[in-house]
Amino acid sequence: MVVVADVYRRRIWRALCSATVANVAQALKRLELQARERDAMIIDTHIHLSADDPCGDRLVKEADRLGIDRMVVFGTGGYFYKGPGNDECLKAAERHPSRIIPFAHLPLGYVEPLEIDRCISRGFKGFKVLAPDKNLNDRSYWPYYQRIQHYRVPLLFHLGILAVRREHYIHDVDTSRMRPVFLDAVLRAFPDIVIIGAHFGNPWYEEAAMLARWHNNLYFDLSGSSLKAKPPEFFGQILWWKHNRQYGHGNNPWHKMLFATDVSIDMMEDVMNDYRRLMDALGLDDDERRAVMGGNAERILGLAAAKSGE
Repeated sequence: MVVVADVYRRRIWRALCSATVANVAQALKRLELQARERDAMIIDTHIHLSADDPCGDRLVKEADRLGIDRMVVFGTGGYFYKGPGNDECLKAAERHPSRIIPFAHLPLGYVEPLEIDRCISRGFKGFKVLAPDKNLNDRSYWPYYQRIQHYRVPLLFHLGILAVRREHYIHDVDTSRMRPVFLDAVLRAFPDIVIIGAHFGNPWYEEAAMLARWHNNLYFDLSGSSLKAKPPEFFGQILWWKHNRQYGHGNNPWHKMLFATDVSIDMMEDVMNDYRRLMDALGLDDDERRAVMGGNAERILGLAAAKSGE
C-alpha cells in the first residue's frame, strides 16, 4: 500500500533534484505550499501534448519541479490541429507510465462509436472531445456516450469559447455547440457517466455551476483565462451552496472542481499559482485544497481505488 508520506517524500526529492542552487529557495517555497495538499496527489487534468515535446520528457521534468504527481494528457492533432495525436499520446504514456494518464481525442461525428472500444483496448484511460459537429446533447451522439458509460472512464469536454485558429476556417467549428447546459440531457440519460467540463464553461459560468450542484458525476476545471479575468469573489458567489442545507444537496462545490493548466510547459507554474491564490482568497480549508489539487481527480480517475488495492 502506498503511504501518503512516501508520496510526499518523492515529491520533495523530485523538486529538489530539479532545482539549481540559485532557485532552491523558490523550490522550498513551492514545497511549503504543497504541504497543505500532501494527503492527495497533485494531478493536472488538462494538458495537450506539445509538438516540441512529443515524448513528454520536458513535461515530466517540469512536473517534477512543480510537485505534480500525475497528468491527464491528450493529443488533438489529426482532425482540427497539426501536432501530436492519439498515437503520440499513447507513446508518451508508455514512456512515462507512472506520470502520464493518456486520454484519447474523440472527434464526435467524424469516427464511429466503435473507435471507443479500440481506444480502450489500446490503453487509453478516458476521452477528450472538442469542436463537435452538433450540439453536445444531439441524440446522434448517444451511442458514443453509451459506450463511454459502459467502460466507466471519464469524458472531458471542451466547453465554451474556443480559440480561433487558421484551421478552424476550413472545419465546421461553432462555440455555441459547446455550452454547459447541453450536458444536462446527457447526464440525465447516462447517470453513471463521469464528465469533466473544461474552462468552467467560459463564458457560461452560471450554467456550469448549477449543473455541478445537481449532477453528482459532473466536474469542472478552471483552466483558460477565467482565473485571470475574474476575481476570486466571482467564483465564491456562483459556487455559493457550500453551507446551504436547503439547496446544497449535501454537495460541496469544491469537491467538483479540478486543478488543470492547459498551457504551454513554461506557463504551468503560473496557473498553479492562480489556483492557490483563488483558494487562499476564498479561505478553502485543507481538505478542500487537497480535493481541488488532486483528490477529486484521484477519485474519478480510479487512482484512489488502485492505490488502496496495492
